Amino acid sequence: MPDLANRGPLGQKTGKPGPKPRKALPKVSKKRAAYLASAERRKAKKHMARVARMGCLVCGRRPVEVHHATIPHDDMLVLPLCPPHHRREFGPGAYHYSPQAFCEAHGSVDDMLKRVEAALITR
Repeated sequence: MPDLANRGPLGQKTGKPGPKPRKALPKVSKKRAAYLASAERRKAKKHMARVARMGCLVCGRRPVEVHHATIPHDDMLVLPLCPPHHRREFGPGAYHYSPQAFCEAHGSVDDMLKRVEAALITR
């Protein structure tokens, strides 16, 4: 039976196949699983929680996001930054917008890590 445009049935579709099936998430490696269960990881989580209770290094605002200061990420080397000073979408004053400009304005990452360490010692 034709449709309103006097065309017959379309039949089997040909052309590009649908979306590819998603791959399963990779299993956690033995090394990673051992780290996640280690005392080192528990210590790092406590440290990040203490840093998260601090105010932003730049403006003192709360709440903060914990920014990993090194690559590869080390959970003991983190900075407390409020979202406007951390996320790219907030513009030129944010770390992820321009790390170089951020460091020129607020000091090197090493200096900021020293400030965090000093603040945690005085608490």
